[in-house]
Amino acid sequence: MEGKKSEVEKGEGKTAEELLLLGEEYLGEGKYEEAIAVYKEIVKKEPILPTLAKACNDCGAAYASLEQHDMAIGFFNAALNLRAYLVDEGISACYNLGQVYRIIGDEDKAEEYFKRGDMIKLEHKRRDEEAQRIFSAEM
Repeated sequence: MEGKKSEVEKGEGKTAEELLLLGEEYLGEGKYEEAIAVYKEIVKKEPILPTLAKACNDCGAAYASLEQHDMAIGFFNAALNLRAYLVDEGISACYNLGQVYRIIGDEDKAEEYFKRGDMIKLEHKRRDEEAQRIFSAEM
């Protein structure tokens, strides 16, 4: 197809953050191979760590959708290694890993990651309640 640009060509000249938006668009449209190509391009650009963490999690989701479970696990683990830079501190990466492990029949690992995600979620709730308590006491 002569008139159609490749996904990498569409990303030329874009920042890693702009590419992340393109990758999310492809992921949402179910264009998983295209999304993966964009996420790999992001990694080459040595992005800031929050962008890299999100790209790893999203790339894991694309591989999981393609049923390439080992690749998905690798990317979700990479996202967890950068969890301090994820908006949810790794909750979605934990749940994503739990789902993949459940699909491949490793229920023990699945439960381990679901519990880990639940623990992070509880810690968020505790911190939110503490912040609300402090703010209401100061008012």
